[in-house]
Amino acid sequence: MAPADATARCTGPVSNHADPFCALLPEQLGDGASNLALDELLLRRVSAESAAVETFLRFYGWPEPTLSLGMAQQASRVVDFGYCRKHGISVSRRATGGKAVLHHREVTYSLISNDRSLFPAWSIQDTYRKISAALQQGLALLGIETTLAGSAVGQRRNQRPYRSHACFASAFHHEILFAGKKLVGSAQRRTLRGFLQHGSILLDFDPPLLQGALRGQTLSDLTSNVATLRSCLGKAPEFSAAVSFLLEGFRQILKARIEPRPLDSDIRSEAKALGRTRLISPFHSSS
Repeated sequence: MAPADATARCTGPVSNHADPFCALLPEQLGDGASNLALDELLLRRVSAESAAVETFLRFYGWPEPTLSLGMAQQASRVVDFGYCRKHGISVSRRATGGKAVLHHREVTYSLISNDRSLFPAWSIQDTYRKISAALQQGLALLGIETTLAGSAVGQRRNQRPYRSHACFASAFHHEILFAGKKLVGSAQRRTLRGFLQHGSILLDFDPPLLQGALRGQTLSDLTSNVATLRSCLGKAPEFSAAVSFLLEGFRQILKARIEPRPLDSDIRSEAKALGRTRLISPFHSSS
């Protein structure tokens, strides 16, 4: 993914709680497009003028490979629809910007908030930095020491003239690297009152599958620039184990109560309906 795709200054409400609260939404919806749509709906919720002070944290996986495109990417230029159809890869538009991500064997995190007690500095860079710190802490608990792009290695990487359509072919400021390779790809979208940040943490990676799904993608950029939890640890951890460490990282950095909250049936149904509108077919590939 990529840095934030909107530069509006957030003016979200400030919580009066001495003990900031974050709702953990443990439920995964049945398909990738619906999960992305739920992130979008939660952003709408915290961005409403009459919105209560709320923060939502999610971790979810992918029952089938899904290629998500940044909101500004032109599908007809990016996607090999014939390959995706043959290999059972759905294609969906996400609410954030950046480049294409093939969601497959990964943990996806998302954080949606309008709470200025948790995020007192509403700048893009400050919210990125705080969330990156939580992710880095969780990865450290898992036994993985990481750095942020923006170091000398990250700056050199950013200065290269990448033409790839793939998110993980390049790193942006405050994205997380292991041994100079991109381990976490994130994107942020901001409104006047709130923000959404979500991202991919690869358990494992299938470069030929991503290469086939994208037009004009070279395998060399993917194999040389991408890190996974398997490559960091020597084996891929179980999804639930990875989530437990990442969750603890958020607890330690946010210093908030993070407690499970079930999804209500209305927003679940709305996410599934919105997800269907975000699916992209070759006949609508300019969208």
